[in-house]
Amino acid sequence: MHDFIGLIFYIFRRAIPLALMGSAAGAALLVPLNRKCRREGTRFPKGQAAAILLLLCYLGGLAAVTLMDRMGSGIRMRVQLRPFLAFWEAWNIFALQAWLNPLLNIAMFLPLGVLLPLSVKRFQRWYWMLAAGVGASFLIEALQYSLGRGQADVDDLICNILGAMLGYCLCMLAVSLKGKRWRCAGAYAVLPILSIAVLAGVGLAYRLQPYGNLVDAPIYAANTKGVEWVRECTLSDEPGPSGVYWAEPFTKESCDAFAVEFIERLGAESDLGSPDVDVNYYDNIAAYSDHSTYSLWVTYKDRSYHYTDYRVDNDLRHIENGGTSESELRAALEKLGIEVPGAARFIVVNREKGEYAFRAESVAEDSVLTDGELTCRVAEDGILFRVDNALSVSTLQGNAAVISPEEAYNRLCAGRFSWRDVPMFDELSPKRVRVTACDLQYLTDSKGFRQPVYMFTLSDNQDTERGGSGWSTFVPALA
Repeated sequence: MHDFIGLIFYIFRRAIPLALMGSAAGAALLVPLNRKCRREGTRFPKGQAAAILLLLCYLGGLAAVTLMDRMGSGIRMRVQLRPFLAFWEAWNIFALQAWLNPLLNIAMFLPLGVLLPLSVKRFQRWYWMLAAGVGASFLIEALQYSLGRGQADVDDLICNILGAMLGYCLCMLAVSLKGKRWRCAGAYAVLPILSIAVLAGVGLAYRLQPYGNLVDAPIYAANTKGVEWVRECTLSDEPGPSGVYWAEPFTKESCDAFAVEFIERLGAESDLGSPDVDVNYYDNIAAYSDHSTYSLWVTYKDRSYHYTDYRVDNDLRHIENGGTSESELRAALEKLGIEVPGAARFIVVNREKGEYAFRAESVAEDSVLTDGELTCRVAEDGILFRVDNALSVSTLQGNAAVISPEEAYNRLCAGRFSWRDVPMFDELSPKRVRVTACDLQYLTDSKGFRQPVYMFTLSDNQDTERGGSGWSTFVPALA
């Protein structure tokens, strides 16, 4: 909610200058109209005049938000032509921040649907309003593309049109109810009611499903036509392990308790209400800092966190005398209350920079899953000055139907893999793809469960040209 409120204030702040200019232009246009009405002895349409004034104010703000307030390089971005991609992405993430893009694009055009029919009677006909919504949205998308102010997106067009028609229906519903035209009012109420029903249905469907959604789950199939797939690993036709694991996510209260305990071990001020402690809450993150001793960023969903000790100077951030051993590092972590699972193996990442890690690659033992990585930076005398802890320990929650590696491979060949790699796959247009490895791994879903996925390592005929070593993608394992 913090992010949402901040964004709304940012939009309004940026829209004010052009909105005021629009109001001034509207006032300038209404003055001669008022004079004309006085000369002719006719009544000045105050309601219509107010609507025109608000409409021009709104159009000024709309131009500021969509065109003037966007950082642009002048380079035309790609056109996104996959319909409803933004909705599917929001569904996969299922967080407020993810839904902001489509919902704000709908809300942004609601005033147009309300004010335009009140300003010009012609637009009280639905087809004129629809044409206005399509035209205004298309103009904005075309200008964003040509001016390098954003990506031309078909979803923006869909959301803008929907917003304009929702505003129109609400406006005409009010007009119909005022005129006691009950049949017309019922017709205008259909779209708002249907929109609310769809939104409620999405929320209910998400609530009723046993597990959450994977952030990068496949949405649109990649274009694999003409691609030669070469399998260089052995794949079983038997289903993989069916376990789904769970670790209790942080709430705001439990996150604060964790932070207080962590800060106390540092010997720093742990009173979160103190003016010396800066605390910020975001949708999925809490940030704690006193700007002189420490910085602690905690993610609610997966309980991962990032810690930095500001007391260690840059010139001391290196290791002498052969570095740090595993036992010494475990002891230093225990002083901070960080217990490293026995299933995690010790890795020397960069001895000269004092960078070490504990890593576990989906180790499932006795109904406990250990997965992820804890990275440390150690200064002289074994002082920890940075910890990135994404090493999760979760317990078996239940079993679910899981596809086999062979079936996952078939879905891979059909283009049904992680959507984040679809644009890259489409751009590269590989002719021959080698599948070099397939491993069962676990990813945290939108409800905090650790779901199994098949992670494939791929290599194509352009690896050498790109100077890379291939790329990875996953296919969800749950049937």
